Amino acid sequence: MIKKILDGSSRPPVTLDENGNERRIILSHIGEAFAEGTPAPSMPDEKIWRGSMAASCSRQIAYRLCDTEPSNPLTGADYWRFGLGTMVHTQLKPAIDKWLDEEEGVTAIEEAEVEIGEHGYGHIDLTLIAGDKKIVVELKTINGTGFKKAIGGEGPRHSALVQGAMYAHASDADLLIICYLTMELLSPSYATAKGFDNTGRFGAEWHFTKEEFTPIAEAEINRLDWITESLVTWDGDEAVLKEATEIPKMFSEYDPEIPWGAEITDPSTGAWMLEEDGSLLGKGRTWMCNYCNYQDKCVNE
Repeated sequence: MIKKILDGSSRPPVTLDENGNERRIILSHIGEAFAEGTPAPSMPDEKIWRGSMAASCSRQIAYRLCDTEPSNPLTGADYWRFGLGTMVHTQLKPAIDKWLDEEEGVTAIEEAEVEIGEHGYGHIDLTLIAGDKKIVVELKTINGTGFKKAIGGEGPRHSALVQGAMYAHASDADLLIICYLTMELLSPSYATAKGFDNTGRFGAEWHFTKEEFTPIAEAEINRLDWITESLVTWDGDEAVLKEATEIPKMFSEYDPEIPWGAEITDPSTGAWMLEEDGSLLGKGRTWMCNYCNYQDKCVNE
């Protein structure tokens, strides 16, 4: 009997009771704290969009720029996920400081602020300067499944690459590094089988030259500035926002999953279609709609 109680293998976790009352003692307080969220980084009043909007759906960006109330707001679970990334970044600082103390001729700037295009602004995770060379580093935490896909040949997610490309381009960097840190270690046997060392069990990085990241950055900056300018009309010196629904539900030019020009036709499922002169050129589904804070609103409009 005691062994069965201690084993707990058939015991479900404590959640809510039949009346919806909270029974969790620890997690309830943690959840409440994370549900409060964190304030967005500072941005000059004259700037409109953020680098973190990179590769998002144009309609979603329009909703955000118009300060539309989210129909699917972030929850404590979402903020917990974001918070894990912040914790990792915090733990990285001592390691970076130690490295730079031992490395001569290298200067690091953390959270450098940068203007992007006409209306954009962002904060760069890490900028390294060595002589006349500048390197922009975009640090990302990722789940175990996503990490395995990335190192298995898919590479970093498109949104991470586009965001980093814009920062590198705006900083006139010579090299962009996308650095992944996984929240779940590769097992020793998996790493050995795939040819990764111990460092490769918890992280990976990809390097992109100026020639590689510049066209990606320029295309996305032009798209985000176009969305901004398409939403604004002028009444004398006063800017007046149009309706977000005037912006099509399209994605970035270099998106590897959705061809340029395709538009979401069913936000409830993420279905998209690419048409030209009445002919269907392609169709598919994207997972991104299910993670959009405006999915229900987009479905009903």
